[in-house]
Amino acid sequence: MITALCAQYSIASVLAAPEMLAQVQIMTPPLEKLRLHVSSACGETGAVFNVTNRGAHWPRTGILKLYYADDHTLIGQRRLRLADQQKISFLVKKTIAAGRPVAVWIEPQWYERDFTFDAALTCH
Repeated sequence: MITALCAQYSIASVLAAPEMLAQVQIMTPPLEKLRLHVSSACGETGAVFNVTNRGAHWPRTGILKLYYADDHTLIGQRRLRLADQQKISFLVKKTIAAGRPVAVWIEPQWYERDFTFDAALTCH
């Protein structure tokens, strides 16, 4: 639309006429959805979660939230912004998990995503 508008009118005439600006639409590509690979394993010191961004560089930050999976109580959260193919790992110590199932959910800030755990694990 901008190209067609500029071809029809000069840039100066568009900028000088506010009513013309109302007709200008800037097209932006659709935001990429979150593409993650999340794995988990029990280690000697607790539950280990590995997160890999399988999509493009995140346009904004997301929030990694850690929960007790049995009652959805929030244990903690951290803001993060992942680059293309970036991997992160984190440990939930046995003293924090205390034998309860722990889960992770990543909430992007650039679109609304249904709440569901990305991974859950119980380590004894």
